[in-house]
Amino acid sequence: MKKIYVILAAVTGMTLASCTNSDLVDGNLVAEQTSTNGIIAFGGAAPALTRADLYGSDAAAKLSSKFVVYGTKHINAEDKTAVNDAVVFNNFQVEYKAGTAGETASNSSDWDYVGLQAYDATITKPQGIKYWDFSATKGYTFYAFSSTDISYPATSDDKVSVTKTTEGSTLYNKGYKVTVKNGASLGNLYFSNRVEVEKADYEKTVNFTFRNIGSKVRVGFYETIPGYSVKIDKFYIDDDATAAVTNFAEMNKPKDDGFFYAAFQNVKSDVNQTLNVTYFDEGAEINRPKMSNPTAGYAYTLKLGSGTGFIGQTLATISTNPTWVSDYTPVFPFEGNTNPLLVKLDFTMTADDGSGDVIKVRGARAIVPVEYVQWKSNYAYTYLFKISDKSNGTTGEIDDNGDPKNDPEGLKPITFDAVVVDITEERQETITSVSTNSITTYAEGAIADEYKTGQAIYTAITNNATHAVITPAGIGNTAGKADVYKLNKAATEADVLGQLTGSPMGLTLTSVTPTLETKIPLADGTTPSISNVKFTPSDAGYYAYVYTTTAYVAPTYVAPTSGSYDSGKTYYMQSTNGAYYAVSVPTKAAFEANLSKLYIVSTAGTPGVYDVKVIKVQ
Repeated sequence: MKKIYVILAAVTGMTLASCTNSDLVDGNLVAEQTSTNGIIAFGGAAPALTRADLYGSDAAAKLSSKFVVYGTKHINAEDKTAVNDAVVFNNFQVEYKAGTAGETASNSSDWDYVGLQAYDATITKPQGIKYWDFSATKGYTFYAFSSTDISYPATSDDKVSVTKTTEGSTLYNKGYKVTVKNGASLGNLYFSNRVEVEKADYEKTVNFTFRNIGSKVRVGFYETIPGYSVKIDKFYIDDDATAAVTNFAEMNKPKDDGFFYAAFQNVKSDVNQTLNVTYFDEGAEINRPKMSNPTAGYAYTLKLGSGTGFIGQTLATISTNPTWVSDYTPVFPFEGNTNPLLVKLDFTMTADDGSGDVIKVRGARAIVPVEYVQWKSNYAYTYLFKISDKSNGTTGEIDDNGDPKNDPEGLKPITFDAVVVDITEERQETITSVSTNSITTYAEGAIADEYKTGQAIYTAITNNATHAVITPAGIGNTAGKADVYKLNKAATEADVLGQLTGSPMGLTLTSVTPTLETKIPLADGTTPSISNVKFTPSDAGYYAYVYTTTAYVAPTYVAPTSGSYDSGKTYYMQSTNGAYYAVSVPTKAAFEANLSKLYIVSTAGTPGVYDVKVIKVQ
């Protein structure tokens, strides 16, 4: 099984890392092709969340030792007619009994169906043996499913009801209709690949590759705020949403019961749902089952976890061992999703130096782009959120919705300075403007923050307000463009931001010449269209992705002339490394005495507004 991880980083301070699209099955099952002497026999294999497929008793354990098979034979090309799509197995039960292979003619690999009761309640007689019909020159087609929540035969009390679809515009949408009631175990609902058997393969065991039809999701957090430990206080939801939530202000209901909450349109799990299972008809996944919910109801809050006290835990400080909300939670697939996932929370910072300083940050926000929350059947998704010193929440006043009101957003470091007239004491002024755009970085094959040399890294940037993916107009450092730099040493986002806005931080930023890409190759084989900047690091070290909202233009300075003193002006001196710093010139006499050292601003320049993500490459 291959795993592909996505690192989602938000310079807003909540970085979201998603090791998303963990495929639970790698390729088709390679099963023993046993001769059955003209009798149709079955074998089964089921996937688990491991690096290998399961066979034999391990597969049977996942399927609770039973599955239901539907099979048709085709005298001519498969179609809707009774002759060319004749039913042979009408939802027959197939049962596993270890060590019984060869005891009966219909049992070649411990799976047998003869004498059992069919799932189809209209079949009252025991199931009989079936033989290959060599006049069916266009082959057979088989389907199968398994669930712990069904009976043989089916009853109205079953928590899961499955009906075979026999009509369809294509051969690949003749799957199943599934009704899932409250309390059903989605994690134990499996559907097989659609199996086509050609005439040349008659007399061989029909082997199924089963896949869990649900998705699995888990969430973790870690923090990287220097000098402080962090605990999450609460999440926010929109508790009366009747449609997809598109505005953080709508998320005004606090939740602190230990679960993780986000605003996200997803399939309801607490009411009856009627879902469709169909099959992929192109690409590498041909005949693989997929689930859709064309008429099912939706919920607009995502709730994950066990509620056993996640709120109030001190968060981990590294991405490779985060603080988990819970293990995987089964959820309904949502491949057709067109809405992003919004997270809004409050957290508390406590100083590590024993000073007792406590700071509460409220209304911190992050967003997961649509492309990373299109859940597929049989995939596991992990989302890692990083809380950093670039938080876009506020430590000050909030409005009734829990959002920043009058005070600035972000954490503002307390700094000190001393200026003495006539003494060249250096002062650095750094203008730092933190935007609310979320940067997504993605490295195919990488685990959280473990980027590798020679491995392509994709980046994308999403605006937290409109949810639109911002498209870099080109490569460079002017407004609306993105660039990637190799750093000469370890640095934080704040260090890079300072260097970009005129403050000497000892950094050398060397462009690595990225390219523009319009698609991301995900683990599930899809390539969603999303504007990206792509680069491949040739050396280990630190890299910085920079999206320029407003390019920094340095102010220019000129020397004042004698007799031009103005008490309302700001005067500057220049340090030995070329930085200009403001000085107090309270009198005309002080002005004249220091005239040779003073400067005034000739052109104001432009404060830079950048979104920055630092990436460590191993």
